[in-house]
Amino acid sequence: MAVMIMNFVISDWVVATTNEDELLHGYIESIDVLLGIARVHVIASDRETAIGKTMEVSSQDVKKLPVSEFDIEDQVKSLIDVALTTRDEQWFNELSAKLFVIQQNGTKRGERDAFPSYYHNRLGVDQF
Repeated sequence: MAVMIMNFVISDWVVATTNEDELLHGYIESIDVLLGIARVHVIASDRETAIGKTMEVSSQDVKKLPVSEFDIEDQVKSLIDVALTTRDEQWFNELSAKLFVIQQNGTKRGERDAFPSYYHNRLGVDQF
């Protein structure tokens, strides 16, 4: 029996391809190590009907997205929208704390001026 080495864990943001060669972008909801399958909650896909659903993909077709540190207010606000949409309370709390620090201290690299001072919900959803 071959041992599969997975370079991702539950909640990692990933890109993946299905057996039908569809591109998925989302986060890992669960992993079946024995079957070598990852279940990805799809946020974006080239097949629109997959968006919002959980798709099973072979773990060898999953690539973890790099983690980046966000320090720009508008980026954090956009991620808060995603956390609300996915009902991820822990992530929402982490992002809200990050937003509070940014609003108290300004951005680290002085990039605040590169963005407009207003904010709008880019997901187009009024209520979650």
